[in-house]
Amino acid sequence: MKHLSKLALLSTLFLFFTATTLWAAFPTEKAPADAIVLNAENGINSDLIEKPATSKELKKQLKTVMHENSRSMSGGGKSKIVAALLAIFLGSLGIHSFYMGQKQKGFVQLGIFVAGLALMIAGLASFVSGMGQSIPILAIVGYFLILGVSIWALVDFVRILTGGLSPEEGFDD
Repeated sequence: MKHLSKLALLSTLFLFFTATTLWAAFPTEKAPADAIVLNAENGINSDLIEKPATSKELKKQLKTVMHENSRSMSGGGKSKIVAALLAIFLGSLGIHSFYMGQKQKGFVQLGIFVAGLALMIAGLASFVSGMGQSIPILAIVGYFLILGVSIWALVDFVRILTGGLSPEEGFDD
């Protein structure tokens, strides 16, 4: 019965939030009846009236406004010093890539590090338990994966300091 009551509570909350979200999306007031419609029939030159923007233009305008607002709210762009420090200390985890907005590269670096760590742990565990081979091959492969991603982070550190690697919006300093 406990699971049934939890399920009923969750479904009720889901329906409540869904319904309130949907109602909020639709206007509740009608436009005033005396609204003026500007067109060529009212004597207005249609060449002077701006054409409605396409969805691509609206998306571009919205993106620039959102980008400007996010920069002003966050205090500006990215700092080269912070990116370099993240690269040297947490670069093997890809944290500097996430900071600079390169999410795909950050996930690749983080994935390689986690895979290397898992292989090292598995290899050392099998070696210590005596069930594995005399040479912990998995641990060695994991070590080389972590070493490789660490060298990659070191190269990124140098590229950040020399200006060869920067975020899309550039560094502030």
